[in-house]
Amino acid sequence: MGIFSKDAKIKVFNVWWWFYVALTVLVLIIVTVYGRSLEEASRFKLVLILSVIELIVLRLYKHSLKHIRDDYNYFNELPCYLCNQSTIMCIIAALNADRTIMAYCVAVGTLGALLAFLMPDSYNRDQAVFSAQAYGFYGYHGLLIVTCFSFYTLGLYQPRIIDCIWPAVWTFILAAIAHIINVILRKTGLNERSNYVFTYFPDNAILQKLYDRFPVKLLYMLPIAPVFALYSLILFLILSFI
Repeated sequence: MGIFSKDAKIKVFNVWWWFYVALTVLVLIIVTVYGRSLEEASRFKLVLILSVIELIVLRLYKHSLKHIRDDYNYFNELPCYLCNQSTIMCIIAALNADRTIMAYCVAVGTLGALLAFLMPDSYNRDQAVFSAQAYGFYGYHGLLIVTCFSFYTLGLYQPRIIDCIWPAVWTFILAAIAHIINVILRKTGLNERSNYVFTYFPDNAILQKLYDRFPVKLLYMLPIAPVFALYSLILFLILSFI
């Protein structure tokens, strides 16, 4: 089976996976080179345009799942997952230039998208290259990396060490909101399996270990906050020396 056959699959670290990685890097470079010549207000507008395009791609991708997955439920496709939240946060940050939200986007938004590339969920593993699901999943997450990191590459956000607390703070605030939505959807029967941001039982092995130690809905995620703060500190230290 050739890499260009209709049955070709995207697998982590195979040729097609690296194609999407390279495409993401290329788009980021183009956006950065073009955007650097603009006034600050125009650079924020550029990120806003990217965020809106990203949101459109996300909705088209989610809509395509109706024709792919038998278990599709509209109330399980709301913008309450980590990456989806980052899309909304990018729009807010581009509109009000809030540095705490930009810190979240640069750190958590890019991390979430990168993890999606490295550890796709069971629905997106070994997807056919020439499929709407592959275009949507890898295209969306690639664009999310570009949009989130553009705050830094376009000079709109310069990390400060103190900013490392904001990704952790916003992550838990958004997780709390997602948990409230989970409770409402489950109680009303609109989606009895609603589990945004894994505030109920997680399907990730690392999160499952935390869940086993802190078997309290949502609160088991508290140890993630200092982890995100440490990750953000390391990232911001690296960026400050570039």
